[in-house]
Amino acid sequence: MSREETWTLLPTLVVRSAGFPWETVLALAHPRAGEIAGEIARLERQARDLLADRPPGGHLPRGPLSRLRNLRPLPPRTPGPPGWIAAWNKITTRLEEVRAALPAAVEADSAAAGAALAAVTADERFLDALVTSAPAVYRDVCRGVQGRRMRRQLAAYVQRLCAKCETMSFFGPIDYGRVDPRAPSGYTWAGHRACAARVAYPAARVGEALQERILADPAVVAGLVPRRKTWTRPMRDAAGVLERCDGRRTVAEIAAAAGIEVSRACAVVVAGVRRGLLTHGLCPPATVPDPLGWLRERLPAHGGPVPEAAEIAGLLERYPQAPPAEKPAIQERVAELAGEARRPAGPGERGGPRFYNDRVIVHEAARGTLRVTAGGGLAADLAGRVPRVLDLLAEDAELTRWRTNRLLAARLGRGAFRLADALRAGAGLEIRHGDRLARRVAEILRGSPPGAVSVDLAAHAREPVPPAAPVLCSADVMVAAPALEAYEPGRTPLVLGDIHDAALLTPWALQFHPDAAALTAARDDAIERALTGFTALNVIARRGGGLPPLEFPGPVLELGGVAADPRRRRIGLDTLFVHSDGERAELRAHGLAGPLLFHNGELDTAVHTALALPRIRRPALPDLPYIPRLTWDNVVVSRRRWLIGRDRFDALGAAPGDSGRLVAMARLRAEHDLPGAFFASSPAERKPIYVDSRAPALLDGLVRLARTADRLTLTETLPGPEECWLRDGGLRFAAELRCVYLRPAAGAQGEERRWTC
Repeated sequence: MSREETWTLLPTLVVRSAGFPWETVLALAHPRAGEIAGEIARLERQARDLLADRPPGGHLPRGPLSRLRNLRPLPPRTPGPPGWIAAWNKITTRLEEVRAALPAAVEADSAAAGAALAAVTADERFLDALVTSAPAVYRDVCRGVQGRRMRRQLAAYVQRLCAKCETMSFFGPIDYGRVDPRAPSGYTWAGHRACAARVAYPAARVGEALQERILADPAVVAGLVPRRKTWTRPMRDAAGVLERCDGRRTVAEIAAAAGIEVSRACAVVVAGVRRGLLTHGLCPPATVPDPLGWLRERLPAHGGPVPEAAEIAGLLERYPQAPPAEKPAIQERVAELAGEARRPAGPGERGGPRFYNDRVIVHEAARGTLRVTAGGGLAADLAGRVPRVLDLLAEDAELTRWRTNRLLAARLGRGAFRLADALRAGAGLEIRHGDRLARRVAEILRGSPPGAVSVDLAAHAREPVPPAAPVLCSADVMVAAPALEAYEPGRTPLVLGDIHDAALLTPWALQFHPDAAALTAARDDAIERALTGFTALNVIARRGGGLPPLEFPGPVLELGGVAADPRRRRIGLDTLFVHSDGERAELRAHGLAGPLLFHNGELDTAVHTALALPRIRRPALPDLPYIPRLTWDNVVVSRRRWLIGRDRFDALGAAPGDSGRLVAMARLRAEHDLPGAFFASSPAERKPIYVDSRAPALLDGLVRLARTADRLTLTETLPGPEECWLRDGGLRFAAELRCVYLRPAAGAQGEERRWTC
């Protein structure tokens, strides 16, 4: 069976791109000062190497010894070998010259970088992005706050807007593409300033506040039609209300059937909703993109309660096109209507580089004008070469599931355990990750030259063990080429970015696509084919952030949230149990034949991993100080990576001024052979930051990041600006193709034979 037959690549691509060009963040660099700092670090290393080889000689006076320690030229008639002293003085004299040239270069470069940052903060588009994602920082800009801290904050947002492909508003637009092997690769685009659509949504907490308004009105509650969720079996209460909540009768009708006052029935229903036991006809499904719009469509049938909903909707309609200066007032009014008191800015709103949909009261989604065709050789490589890498990751995913499942079974012992009890028993259980790829990579690296830039795993091929359960995943792929038309199959790098454990062609991602319904149906058909012989259970959680939870084919467990598709079979938490023989654990449900597997959705717990479809992850790599770029032919599995301890950044943090930071960074680069630009990540932060080693404002962010963890992970910038195919005139933009891959289970094999570990 070929890779094209085992893996299905859905033909629809979600294209994610940066809303601002690389040139904006590159303008923060100090090019001449950075060059001088690099020369200082190089000369210092040469001088120290020469000092280490100093021939033995007589005792030197204090003055010459001090000059040696400080890497300064020696005075005439210093005792010692003339050749060595001449070489020393040549290096250290040049070192003094470049040190003397650094302040003027920093001053000139600082003026240019400062002007560039000032131009950014005067740009209406940047201010719009800032007020949408970081209202507190926007207010500081409007107040004219200056200083190093403000510079760092602004630089943090600039790097994110230019170097990342994040889906948020016009500065992270949603666009689409198609895989078509018969067509040439290319794209059409009206440019980065053109926006086909912008839509504003309230934070999830606004929807929760509106639900509280509904529950606070007894007249409205009396007309609601409640039904059970989380638990599907009839529940009993003293008033006999909960057992009658079947999704067919209003609360008033239930009260009549139970022979109690309507007010008492309302109180029981409200308590049940707040406890997560019940839902009702005015509670939006957690998985719909626009819960407020869904609610407003249904409010008139109930007499139009909750007038705040209409006002909030009006404010949201105005929001995308409102100038930045008006948006804080709209945000505050939405918060006021939601009952939020004016509060201090949270950690993600002030003082940090993080901005996400769950931290602002209003967030946006936008459609750009980009339309991409992945054709010819690019289509062939996406369908044929990328799956070779996915096979490696799927093997580790299956091994992770297998190992963790056995840990859970051993902890439970023999018997049948309610899922709620199994969750409690599995609390604190650690995921036991598959490590076949990591061990294989470590073995390959031991035979590679020290300091190698790239290692091709295909040259050390081993057929991976296919997974015994279906795999659903998405891969963010970056084409490292100056033009899509220049793509060379098998040669042009395809860089794997994030890899997700679910098919992220979702209603949210497709909200701007004209054929969204048909594409969602086609996705579901493909998922059902991949799941043949298996039943996968959706866990619908409450909507806690800006993006809705996932909902795929299969039954649903409404655990906090409500499913959008009423046709899906609902399975209650009270009917789910885990059967364990002490060695293997299976998720089952009373009344349902055969075992279940949870759908994934980046739920990183041991119990979920043990009982879910194989959760494909980024490759686990050996814990080594340096790992070269790992490829499979032209597919980049992992960029070059460095692990650097927190203490190695101490000198950078202690360095005085921009000159000191540039020199300290140049020394760090020389010590670890780092590239001039890289991404740095910390376990304590959700996203990496882009660092140009020549930009003091970005180095300030690196210093701050280094304080959050014992060590940082640094990765090369690939593709870099010069390798970005998305261009608007002379401006270059980061872009990635989100590809959805589905793989059915391999043929039946005994798992004990498949895994020997």
